[in-house]
Amino acid sequence: MATGKGAAPLIHLEGVTKVFLTDEVETHALAGIHLEIAKGEYLSIAGPSGCGKSTLMSILGLLDTPSSGVYTLNTKPVANLSFAERARIRNQEIGFIFQAFNLIGDLTVYENVELPLTYRGGIRSSDRKQMVQEALEKVGMAHRMKHYPPQLSGGQQQRVAVARAIAGKPSVLLADEPTGNLDSKNGEAVMDLLKDLHRNGATIVMVTHDQRYANFADRTIHLFDGRIVEEGVSAQAA
Repeated sequence: MATGKGAAPLIHLEGVTKVFLTDEVETHALAGIHLEIAKGEYLSIAGPSGCGKSTLMSILGLLDTPSSGVYTLNTKPVANLSFAERARIRNQEIGFIFQAFNLIGDLTVYENVELPLTYRGGIRSSDRKQMVQEALEKVGMAHRMKHYPPQLSGGQQQRVAVARAIAGKPSVLLADEPTGNLDSKNGEAVMDLLKDLHRNGATIVMVTHDQRYANFADRTIHLFDGRIVEEGVSAQAA
């Protein structure tokens, strides 16, 4: 699914570092990350706790900024944008899938999926409705659109969270331990769903502790002490 040679990468990181200062102690969460992710690629990020995975995902998702280095998304430099500009690009270009689902309990399934689209502005109500319905159909949850999250199982809630992430047709899906709160059956169902999305052209970057699920990706990078120490093509992609 990755783009051919010569095409500009969807994501380009060059010399990205992140330093946290706490009690006058410097913690180097990321140290000189160089990474390119092609459009349509499925990348897995692995490594022990505290290695920098979450920091890297936060920077990729424009939830945090690097201390130094270059981050280019869709050929646009995004490392040093204003808070408002980052929020706008995050809303339009990036879909988030979290371990904890992060659904709003007193909104219906439909309203949860629609919410990020309402923040965009410029999308007609009829178009929003179509985008929400299409997303819910893709994840097999259209029949539950009037239900509330507490009425759903964990697996169903994560499917709704995936629908919310894809409704706006983002450039990249960032999945941070998407099966972390699910049993193995529901975890496998969500991974099959991500595999189908990837097969249909989605670019996915996923953090997972589960090697079985990491193998779904085209490529895996391993982080250790804030550096990429190993990179490999998955057995399934080879």
